Amino acid sequence: MNYKITTKIVLAGMLCLFGFIIWQTRSMDKPKKMFIDMEHVEVGQPVIPVTEQMGKSEISRCVWYVGDREVSRTEELSSYIPTEEDLEKFIRVSVTLKDGSCYEDSLYFSVLPVLYVESETGYDDVTKEAYAESYVKLAAGGRYLPTEQYEGTAYIHLRGNATSTLPKHPLKMKLEKNADLLGLGKTKHWVLLANAIDATLLRNKLVYDFSGDIGADCKMNSENVSLIYNGEYQGVYQLCEQIRIGQNSVDIFDWENLQKDVAEEIVLDLIYQKKLDPNLREVVQVLLEADLTEDFSWMEDPVFRSPSLSSLNENDGYDIPTTFDIREYVDFAKLPDATGGVLLEMDCFHNKAANLKTNYALPIYYNKPQYGNSYKELHSYIREYLQALEYAFHETDFTYHDVSPHYKLVNEGWVDDERQRKGVAYKKVSFTAKEYEDCHYSDLIDFDSLLVNFLVCEVSMNWDSMKNSVYLYKDIDGPLYIGPAWDYDWAWGNSNYKIDTWAPESWHTTNEFFSNEEYYQTVQWNRYLIRDPYFLVCLYEKYWEIRDTVIEEMIREGGLIDEYANHYQKAADANDERWGGSMGDYKGQKFKDGIAMMKEFLNQRIRWMDAQFSDPETLRKSLGYYVISDDITVDLQDEKTEREVVKLSATVQISECSVVSFQVNGIHFYCAPVQNGVAEIEIPADTLRMEEKSFNTVQVRAMDGAGNYLINQEGTVEEEYRNAISNYVYF
Repeated sequence: MNYKITTKIVLAGMLCLFGFIIWQTRSMDKPKKMFIDMEHVEVGQPVIPVTEQMGKSEISRCVWYVGDREVSRTEELSSYIPTEEDLEKFIRVSVTLKDGSCYEDSLYFSVLPVLYVESETGYDDVTKEAYAESYVKLAAGGRYLPTEQYEGTAYIHLRGNATSTLPKHPLKMKLEKNADLLGLGKTKHWVLLANAIDATLLRNKLVYDFSGDIGADCKMNSENVSLIYNGEYQGVYQLCEQIRIGQNSVDIFDWENLQKDVAEEIVLDLIYQKKLDPNLREVVQVLLEADLTEDFSWMEDPVFRSPSLSSLNENDGYDIPTTFDIREYVDFAKLPDATGGVLLEMDCFHNKAANLKTNYALPIYYNKPQYGNSYKELHSYIREYLQALEYAFHETDFTYHDVSPHYKLVNEGWVDDERQRKGVAYKKVSFTAKEYEDCHYSDLIDFDSLLVNFLVCEVSMNWDSMKNSVYLYKDIDGPLYIGPAWDYDWAWGNSNYKIDTWAPESWHTTNEFFSNEEYYQTVQWNRYLIRDPYFLVCLYEKYWEIRDTVIEEMIREGGLIDEYANHYQKAADANDERWGGSMGDYKGQKFKDGIAMMKEFLNQRIRWMDAQFSDPETLRKSLGYYVISDDITVDLQDEKTEREVVKLSATVQISECSVVSFQVNGIHFYCAPVQNGVAEIEIPADTLRMEEKSFNTVQVRAMDGAGNYLINQEGTVEEEYRNAISNYVYF
């Protein structure tokens, strides 16, 4: 035998044997997974290992750890009873059997529900471009129903704009099936807000809840959770519904549901006709749904051609039909009119395709349906509706008129050293929308939602208010709504990008520093609402309706903020330890200091707002945009509203004025001739607000003989807004 060959064989055999021994040793040393007999750790409740996974071998030792600290060691299977001191740590058990095998498991002990994510994609490798398939488990113990917890597949990707670049990543999570997580509503679509620039971890939650508490028709529900990603603690996250059309979010008609139904019907029909292999059903349905969503022209031209199916045939050699008559699958006569079913967003920084951009440059675009501009009838309707609304805001009497001159921005200008925008230019354009003739803005957009939005903007003093992440929605019937509130981590004095937002004694709406980034902030809708005395009086009423209830409960000692702070303290401390505190301008700021700073800002702000809201006239002067004239005054002659009429008189000191217009509570108009310098009118009581603690508002304007408003140059910005010679009274 060849000695060299024999030696190689022996050496190879020894190496294999040695490798096998090492593998066996490593396999024996590597702990096997077992299960702890509970999903969420509670103080005083025993944590018990499950024995079924360990077979029948006798136990050599059972060791419990809290964090890195060993807390119990026995020679038999034992449980562990956690205490308050163990909060915000991993509780781990390691059980070794006499045959040498080892089993272990761990749970995170938190004051919050715990969301466990297991994925082959690491935490820092999650991107916006691709979903990371994951297995998630939301454990919340007895505080929530079993149906409000979750275990199953989910798909995760990176979300957010500026915050997506920070080490603590905001995430989007799509579940495999609908689930009512923590009782927040049943949906597949969730977001995990990192709140990385907010040391309090609370600003978004507080503002979302505040908007709902003061009357928002739609608000986002949320709860804070502790996130464990691939066994590593990643801090406190805000689990929240994603803003989308749905029963538990923005509950309006959803055109994209129609696209899903059409795709499903086509696929079933193809399978029935044996023109499609059933094994391709899911692939073809996804491709069809995507094509139908991206090109909505089939609503007007029902012959639809699928580019994705054509590519599939070409690339993979299939012969699947690619052209379909949608009338075979949809009864168009039963579909609603294209007058709504839209969720819109205003945001110029993060979506440049503002396909609903108004003539005053408000960058509005479709959120849902995402490609609403491909449905020409819907797109035309929504564009005209928004433009008529915008022109109503810019009108002297806040009412759309076809005959009025209409303008469009042609040059946004620039901001000078004093934060004033200069060089803005407009051109006159032709626009007509006879359907909305004489519509007050409150006929087109829900008035209460405007009040709620204004107060959310002002109470929060949020940098991004009326600039980014501003949502609007409209159902098939009814007006437009503004909301729900979203993205408020820059509220209450919090700052980012070296932008100083500590301005508790200033109006957000009129603050030039807050509005110097983009031209459209100078013409945002709140700046026109504060020129309307009816809106101001209603705003005054709304503020005092919520001041001693919702606001006081939030800011008082021992109130909502203090309750949250006490409850979240240990979880927030763990988050601070993991991430080093806030990642914004207050880099390194910890939870306790963040809460104190936020409370200081909010208390200063509310004291200041109380003074501005002392009465409607003080509010008008403080905001400063509606300028009255001493040349016309209005007097209430009889305020006993139980009578059939209320008498008003206007005294005029202008020779050109021959008629006075009386605008009552926004939508009611009356005119009276001027005789001997006085115009008198009787207002029917049925046009008045009769609710307790409600005021009536009448604005009077001077008019010439042709019925044109006489312009007060003070308060007028030509081509934006013309202020009439006017005054008002409330009673």
